[in-house]
Amino acid sequence: MLKALTAASCACVLIELASTRSVAAESVPEELIGSWLADDIGGDRVIDHPQTVLEIREDGTYGGMGGCNMFTGAFNLSEKTITFGPTAAARTMCAPEIMEQEQRFLDTLKNELSWKVNGVRLTLTGPDGTPVMRLVSAEASSSGVAEVTLRIPGADAAERQKVRYDCGGERVEAEYIHAGSVSLVAFSVGGYYVVASGIISGSGARYAGDRYIWWTEGDGATLFDVSKGEEDPGILCERRG
Repeated sequence: MLKALTAASCACVLIELASTRSVAAESVPEELIGSWLADDIGGDRVIDHPQTVLEIREDGTYGGMGGCNMFTGAFNLSEKTITFGPTAAARTMCAPEIMEQEQRFLDTLKNELSWKVNGVRLTLTGPDGTPVMRLVSAEASSSGVAEVTLRIPGADAAERQKVRYDCGGERVEAEYIHAGSVSLVAFSVGGYYVVASGIISGSGARYAGDRYIWWTEGDGATLFDVSKGEEDPGILCERRG
């Protein structure tokens, strides 16, 4: 996969919502369910940071991260054919090459496609039999796991709490960890695993990690992407459990 060399730029406030008339799949094959990272679109390798992620769910909905914006929708299955319904997505502006790739990705999903899973790879094929997108299982690509242990002076024990959220159609499970003066939150979004540390906040609790700001107030939270600039309105996350 290629590296993006141009820093993301911000210009963003427009929200574009397509009709999301749900057509739930009657039975989604287990091999198709999961998060898939785009590896090539139309024969061209993709930028690997930020990643383009397609999540296919067992309830007949799909979603993920186009590279700049989260998206969601519903799909229908007919044997080995999958039809993605209209997509709802926030239209934040990023670097031109990221936006161009995101548009190609979303345009590809507008067509009726044949699908085939071979091990950890998913291939989507057009009506003429030509592969239009190749993806790899996110779980397989992140099989390496590192374990980190922190010793916090003056802390008797660590308190942990897991909370589930709906962030613009993407399911996010955040784990809050508090030990002495240290506050952390860990979550996965758009194929990324993020550990963010608590920082000073005028209200609620604010955490910063990698390119994200996670700001909680009451039962909800807002997810900001700092690569989109100070004008990024963020994504509202509603608590689900």
